Amino acid sequence: MGAQRFLHVIRRWLGSHAHAGQLLHDFNRSLLLIVDPQSLHASIASRMREIYEARRVVVFQRSTSGKEYQATYSDGLSSEEQLVVSQLKRGHLARWLQVNETCLIIHQAPGVFEYLSPPEQELLRCLDIQICVPFISLNRLNGFVLLSAPPDHSRVRPRQIELLLLLAGQAALALENASLYIAQRDRLRRLHRAERMATTGQLAAGVAHEIRNPLTSIRSTMQYIQQAFSEKDDRSQLIGELLTEVDRIDRTVYNLMNLAKPRHSQPQRLDLSDLLEQSLVLVAAQARRGGVQIERRFTNQGFSIQADPDQIREVFLNLFLNALQAMPDGGNLDVLAHLWTAPDAPSNGSWVEIRIADTGTGIDPDHLDSVFNPFFTTKPTGTGLGLAISHGIIQIHDGQLELCNNSDGGACAVVRFPLLESSS
Repeated sequence: MGAQRFLHVIRRWLGSHAHAGQLLHDFNRSLLLIVDPQSLHASIASRMREIYEARRVVVFQRSTSGKEYQATYSDGLSSEEQLVVSQLKRGHLARWLQVNETCLIIHQAPGVFEYLSPPEQELLRCLDIQICVPFISLNRLNGFVLLSAPPDHSRVRPRQIELLLLLAGQAALALENASLYIAQRDRLRRLHRAERMATTGQLAAGVAHEIRNPLTSIRSTMQYIQQAFSEKDDRSQLIGELLTEVDRIDRTVYNLMNLAKPRHSQPQRLDLSDLLEQSLVLVAAQARRGGVQIERRFTNQGFSIQADPDQIREVFLNLFLNALQAMPDGGNLDVLAHLWTAPDAPSNGSWVEIRIADTGTGIDPDHLDSVFNPFFTTKPTGTGLGLAISHGIIQIHDGQLELCNNSDGGACAVVRFPLLESSS
């Protein structure tokens, strides 16, 4: 539906309820065609802004952790106002919208405005927000829209509120469907990746066995020949370089065998903060040489997991080294651990999420679906096995490993583990 026709239908509806059903039907059809969250938020925001003629509109969505609401779309904001809109904790505004399941009209509810937290009051005041519209789905507040007052500061009409709530209900269902679609898509990707890993593992096992035996003979023979020359002889140095290359091939074959054979873990109760600190100590010297500052945000959190310490340490070391290699000219490495709740987990399904963020060049978006594939690498000397092996280790521990790009540059590795009950 074009914008002009949409506005025409709305104006007619504001005078009469005759076309309300058709309006919602058309709006619902347009929402069902969109599954990308960013596009969905933009479509919802533009429609609500047209209804109310708001000068500014901001869409907030509930984060995966459920602890805050993130601004996912905004329009009509200056650069200074965009700085004010960052994240809202799950505070008084969200609680009021969740309980009342209706629009909050600021100038008609001064008592509610006083009930809000100071940061929430400052945000609403700074943006001249007049209406907060909730997205309620399955008795849960999935997000909300902030609409500023129209240019003429006209009075809010009841029919406008009714229409906004009707559209918000449709939008909430569309957002829920989009989340389910993305979750299902991610599950299928993980399934396909597991199938590729199994096939590659079987192939790698045979190849590694065929290569490693003759490689041992080649190395022994070259070492025997090298003894016939002095250390200063060019032929001895040449053989030394060849031995270095043989060792590199041997390491690659060893990684192939690790990829192929099933991991036998020895899980035990671990304090994740201690394990992260131990891993960071091992890369601290390399970080200093490279001019990388490490920020720790996990001290004394008390996150307990059941895992094999050597295998999980191997994963963290690999992720830390990848981050350092992405910052050859220096930068910042931010290591954060916090509670995380899976969207489809039961109420007591608490997890810990570790985010390892760097300020490097980031990952090419076209490569994000391939980073865990065996032998995929963008490094001139890389083997493309480190992330594949790390992904397999995390899967054995019933965890999750993802890579993404930060909104302000650089890449972020996200590792999640289910917490032991006593620490959740």
